[in-house]
Amino acid sequence: MMKWKERTETTNIGILKLDNLTFNEDYMEVSIDICDMSDNLKADIEKAIEARKIESAKEWEQVYIEHPDWERRSRVFSDKPAVIDFTYLNIVLEANKPIKYSVVSDFHDAEDDHLEECASITVDLSEHTNELKKAIIKVLLDKFF
Repeated sequence: MMKWKERTETTNIGILKLDNLTFNEDYMEVSIDICDMSDNLKADIEKAIEARKIESAKEWEQVYIEHPDWERRSRVFSDKPAVIDFTYLNIVLEANKPIKYSVVSDFHDAEDDHLEECASITVDLSEHTNELKKAIIKVLLDKFF
Protein backbone atom coordinates (compact mmCIF):
# COMPACT_ATOMS: atom_id res chain seq x y z
CA MET A 1 0.00 0.00 0.00
CA MET A 2 1.10 3.52 -0.70
CA LYS A 3 0.58 6.20 1.93
CA TRP A 4 0.94 9.95 1.56
CA LYS A 5 2.67 11.97 4.21
CA GLU A 6 0.43 14.52 5.87
CA ARG A 7 -0.03 17.66 3.88
CA THR A 8 -2.66 20.30 3.25
CA GLU A 9 -4.18 21.08 -0.14
CA THR A 10 -6.13 24.25 -0.87
CA THR A 11 -8.83 24.02 -3.54
CA ASN A 12 -11.79 26.10 -4.61
CA ILE A 13 -13.96 24.15 -2.14
CA GLY A 14 -11.83 24.76 0.93
CA ILE A 15 -8.88 23.10 2.63
CA LEU A 16 -8.38 19.36 2.59
CA LYS A 17 -6.12 17.73 5.15
CA LEU A 18 -4.54 14.64 3.59
CA ASP A 19 -3.23 12.86 6.63
CA ASN A 20 -4.38 9.28 6.12
CA LEU A 21 -4.85 8.81 2.41
CA THR A 22 -4.09 5.23 1.45
CA PHE A 23 -4.13 3.60 -1.96
CA ASN A 24 -4.81 -0.11 -2.11
CA GLU A 25 -2.23 -1.36 -4.57
CA ASP A 26 -3.49 -4.93 -4.27
CA TYR A 27 -6.91 -4.38 -5.85
CA MET A 28 -8.22 -2.58 -8.90
CA GLU A 29 -11.36 -2.72 -11.03
CA VAL A 30 -11.52 -1.55 -14.63
CA SER A 31 -14.74 -1.12 -16.58
CA ILE A 32 -14.74 -0.93 -20.37
CA ASP A 33 -17.88 -0.06 -22.34
CA ILE A 34 -18.94 -2.73 -24.81
CA CYS A 35 -20.13 -1.38 -28.16
CA ASP A 36 -20.94 -4.70 -29.85
CA MET A 37 -20.94 -8.37 -28.95
CA SER A 38 -21.61 -11.76 -30.49
CA ASP A 39 -25.13 -13.16 -30.75
CA ASN A 40 -24.19 -15.93 -28.30
CA LEU A 41 -23.06 -13.40 -25.70
CA LYS A 42 -26.21 -11.33 -26.27
CA ALA A 43 -28.33 -14.43 -25.65
CA ASP A 44 -26.42 -15.18 -22.44
CA ILE A 45 -26.92 -11.59 -21.25
CA GLU A 46 -30.65 -11.80 -22.00
CA LYS A 47 -30.91 -15.01 -19.94
CA ALA A 48 -29.04 -13.35 -17.07
CA ILE A 49 -31.38 -10.35 -17.26
CA GLU A 50 -34.48 -12.55 -17.12
CA ALA A 51 -33.07 -14.43 -14.12
CA ARG A 52 -32.17 -11.15 -12.38
CA LYS A 53 -35.70 -9.78 -12.92
CA ILE A 54 -37.18 -12.77 -11.07
CA GLU A 55 -34.53 -12.68 -8.35
CA SER A 56 -35.05 -8.94 -7.81
CA ALA A 57 -38.81 -9.37 -7.33
CA LYS A 58 -38.17 -12.07 -4.71
CA GLU A 59 -35.62 -9.89 -2.90
CA TRP A 60 -38.05 -6.96 -2.78
CA GLU A 61 -40.82 -9.19 -1.48
CA GLN A 62 -38.51 -10.20 1.37
CA VAL A 63 -37.66 -6.56 2.07
CA TYR A 64 -41.36 -5.70 2.31
CA ILE A 65 -41.89 -8.61 4.72
CA GLU A 66 -39.04 -7.35 6.92
CA HIS A 67 -40.29 -3.73 6.71
CA PRO A 68 -44.12 -3.83 6.75
CA ASP A 69 -44.26 -0.07 7.42
CA TRP A 70 -42.62 0.75 4.07
CA GLU A 71 -44.83 1.93 1.25
CA ARG A 72 -45.39 -1.01 -1.04
CA ARG A 73 -45.06 -0.53 -4.75
CA SER A 74 -44.83 -3.07 -7.49
CA ARG A 75 -41.30 -4.37 -7.90
CA VAL A 76 -42.26 -6.94 -10.53
CA PHE A 77 -40.91 -6.45 -14.04
CA SER A 78 -43.31 -6.61 -16.98
CA ASP A 79 -43.25 -9.50 -19.44
CA LYS A 80 -41.73 -7.24 -22.09
CA PRO A 81 -38.00 -7.48 -22.79
CA ALA A 82 -35.96 -5.21 -20.54
CA VAL A 83 -34.38 -2.06 -21.95
CA ILE A 84 -30.60 -2.29 -21.68
CA ASP A 85 -29.10 1.04 -20.66
CA PHE A 86 -25.44 0.06 -21.04
CA THR A 87 -23.18 -2.96 -21.04
CA TYR A 88 -19.56 -3.12 -19.98
CA LEU A 89 -16.70 -5.50 -19.36
CA ASN A 90 -15.70 -5.48 -15.70
CA ILE A 91 -12.15 -6.61 -14.94
CA VAL A 92 -11.11 -7.25 -11.34
CA LEU A 93 -7.38 -7.30 -10.68
CA GLU A 94 -6.36 -8.55 -7.26
CA ALA A 95 -2.86 -9.43 -6.06
CA ASN A 96 -2.10 -13.15 -5.97
CA LYS A 97 -5.48 -14.08 -7.47
CA PRO A 98 -6.58 -14.88 -11.00
CA ILE A 99 -8.07 -11.99 -12.97
CA LYS A 100 -11.89 -11.99 -12.95
CA TYR A 101 -13.82 -10.96 -16.03
CA SER A 102 -17.55 -10.35 -16.22
CA VAL A 103 -19.95 -8.70 -18.63
CA VAL A 104 -22.40 -6.45 -16.80
CA SER A 105 -25.64 -4.98 -18.17
CA ASP A 106 -27.62 -2.30 -16.43
CA PHE A 107 -31.26 -2.37 -17.49
CA HIS A 108 -34.73 -1.10 -16.68
CA ASP A 109 -38.27 -2.29 -17.24
CA ALA A 110 -39.93 -1.44 -20.57
CA GLU A 111 -43.08 -0.18 -18.81
CA ASP A 112 -41.70 1.27 -15.55
CA ASP A 113 -38.46 3.25 -15.72
CA HIS A 114 -38.19 3.09 -11.91
CA LEU A 115 -37.52 -0.64 -12.02
CA GLU A 116 -33.78 -0.76 -12.60
CA GLU A 117 -31.36 -3.61 -12.09
CA CYS A 118 -27.99 -4.96 -13.08
CA ALA A 119 -27.15 -8.44 -14.39
CA SER A 120 -23.74 -9.97 -14.92
CA ILE A 121 -22.19 -13.08 -16.37
CA THR A 122 -18.69 -14.37 -15.87
CA VAL A 123 -16.64 -14.70 -19.03
CA ASP A 124 -13.29 -16.37 -19.62
CA LEU A 125 -10.87 -13.99 -21.29
CA SER A 126 -7.75 -15.60 -19.85
CA GLU A 127 -6.29 -16.18 -23.30
CA HIS A 128 -6.45 -12.41 -23.91
CA THR A 129 -4.79 -11.37 -20.64
CA ASN A 130 -1.68 -9.86 -22.25
CA GLU A 131 -3.65 -7.76 -24.74
CA LEU A 132 -5.98 -6.52 -21.99
CA LYS A 133 -3.06 -5.64 -19.70
CA LYS A 134 -1.44 -3.59 -22.46
CA ALA A 135 -4.72 -1.84 -23.32
CA ILE A 136 -5.46 -0.97 -19.68
CA ILE A 137 -1.97 0.39 -19.05
CA LYS A 138 -2.03 2.40 -22.29
CA VAL A 139 -5.41 3.98 -21.49
CA LEU A 140 -4.38 4.79 -17.91
CA LEU A 141 -1.18 6.47 -19.03
CA ASP A 142 -2.57 8.23 -22.11
CA LYS A 143 -5.77 9.53 -20.55
CA PHE A 144 -4.83 10.29 -17.00
CA PHE A 145 -1.08 10.98 -16.75
